Amino acid sequence: MKYISLLPFFFGLSLSALAQEVAPDTNYYKTPVMRRQVLTADPEDNPAHRQPNVMRYVRKQGGDYLSNRQLRETQLWYVAAEGGFRSDISNLTESFNGLVSSTTLTKSFWSILLGYTYHTVWSVETGYTHSPVQLNITLANSPQPFVFNYQNVGNGIPIRIKRRLGSAKQAANSSGLWLTAGAWLIPNVGQQLDDLVFTGYSTRGRNRLDSIRLDMTTTSSSQITGLAEAGFDYTTRISSFLELGLYLRKYWGLGNALRSDLTYKVNSGAGQPASVTSNGTGWGFGLALRYIYGRQHEVKKTALLVP
Repeated sequence: MKYISLLPFFFGLSLSALAQEVAPDTNYYKTPVMRRQVLTADPEDNPAHRQPNVMRYVRKQGGDYLSNRQLRETQLWYVAAEGGFRSDISNLTESFNGLVSSTTLTKSFWSILLGYTYHTVWSVETGYTHSPVQLNITLANSPQPFVFNYQNVGNGIPIRIKRRLGSAKQAANSSGLWLTAGAWLIPNVGQQLDDLVFTGYSTRGRNRLDSIRLDMTTTSSSQITGLAEAGFDYTTRISSFLELGLYLRKYWGLGNALRSDLTYKVNSGAGQPASVTSNGTGWGFGLALRYIYGRQHEVKKTALLVP
């Protein structure tokens, strides 16, 4: 009976141990950490930290709000300084058997211009140019010829239009090759520059000498003349505010800025007239330095790639 009475005791003890093994232990569970996102003021919104002309990237929905956008110049204002060399071709109507000739002259010039560029495709500029129109007269003489060079006051007011060549729609700035065309107004003062008389002798045959006389009067025009031009301009952006340009231009004169009237006499015969004129026709080349003092941009949206 003693053994029978212990059986229920051990049976209850085993059930108690089993119940302890099955009962879950909640000591290892921990309350999940609650993460809060605190919105604070953006330090960039502080006027003391703001920077002009700087656009910030804004994170939104796992991507950059402005990373798929690009800035494109739409309008540009600049001031330019040009310098170079320009040639002038004089036109002679009669040489008097080689006594009178004329050569092409080349002289330096400079310009100060204001310009405006639209969408890096079209550009217009105007300003002031100091570029005298020149005239040359050379008289044959032994042992050295007589050389006379004349020029007007040199004031000019150009206006020039440019068109960018190539893929202008894809250009980020105005760098590239430009086709240029324009015209100048040249105010003249209308003054007499020289009045000369030359006398001498020329040999004809063995025993005959002819006396010769040459009268020459040179004046500048009293009217406004002009130039038409066409050429090419290669521009490169060397900094955010500077551009360097290299240009080549052809000029056509519109009206004679300088004129020299000549009268040639042999012995006591009738005088033969001739003239030398210069209207500015020639070539020009040089460098231009442009300072950009104002610009306007647009934000252009590009394709958005989602990984």
